[in-house]
Amino acid sequence: MKRPKTDEPGEIEGRRLWEKNPQGPVHNQKQRKLKTMSTKKTSGRIGRPIQPTHSAAAVTKWYPTDWEHIGGDDIAALPADAFSQSRFAEAFRAGYRVNVYVGACGQSYANPGVRTGLLGVARDLQLPLYKVSSTQCADPRDRLRAMNADRYGSYRQTSAGPINDLGFNAWMLQQILPTRAPKAGAPIELQPRAISVVLPDDLSAREFDKRLHAAMENASLNGWLVSPAGTAHCALLGLAPKDLQRATVYRFGRATRISPADELYLFRPRGEDADRLLAIIEQILFEHVTGIAPAACQSWASPSQHALRHHTSTGPQPAVA
Repeated sequence: MKRPKTDEPGEIEGRRLWEKNPQGPVHNQKQRKLKTMSTKKTSGRIGRPIQPTHSAAAVTKWYPTDWEHIGGDDIAALPADAFSQSRFAEAFRAGYRVNVYVGACGQSYANPGVRTGLLGVARDLQLPLYKVSSTQCADPRDRLRAMNADRYGSYRQTSAGPINDLGFNAWMLQQILPTRAPKAGAPIELQPRAISVVLPDDLSAREFDKRLHAAMENASLNGWLVSPAGTAHCALLGLAPKDLQRATVYRFGRATRISPADELYLFRPRGEDADRLLAIIEQILFEHVTGIAPAACQSWASPSQHALRHHTSTGPQPAVA
């Protein structure tokens, strides 16, 4: 299978990387094989429009990139009655409730033409990007307030120096629209802009959140950017992958901590990706209650006590990309 060759700027290096492996890479995360889900043949000029002129969509051009879908090939096919079976129903003891949410930011009402926030990143990369995580907040908007204060994902360490991008202080919840309901008997409820989950009493919210990320990390933006597929995609666009990896600067008085913003994913909150998110949640609950998953870790460190990088100053200075 051959891709059409063009002489447009930025395409030569990316095409060369793509031709080395035309069906996409096998992305290895923690020694697990997470295959790219789509290998369908597509024809057309690289960078050609796929949306009407002046479309406000994040992805408006075609590139020969088979990006990852959360979960890869590791999502279990649970039977329809999985949560009605005695092995789950008799063992489940209700604990605390968490809300799984999908967040987006970057829509500027004052300057709609300026690329800011995660929407600006998605437009630059021509990829669907969202933040996916969970919170114990009964009202998920309370979690957004903390994200806005921290400007989650705004920081980049580039070859030219540190940058704090604009637009990461206005996070908004998105509708999550799978094509099916949770399996019968599952302690899961689809709600507007959240998936409500009642955890088993021996599974902490932090452990659930860690397992959720582990199941989706094949599609985490930071890791994907430096994968073979991500590197080739960035080459087509003339971008440097490591300059695009995102982090958050957390402040504790005068001290700061810089942590990777690994909860940004290649993701669409509807259709197949939303179905996958629901299936991952079901799998985490079922495998924990029935003993398939390993015992929950009891010693997760508090993120406010351990830092990847320490600063005693006021932290990196804001700048605009």
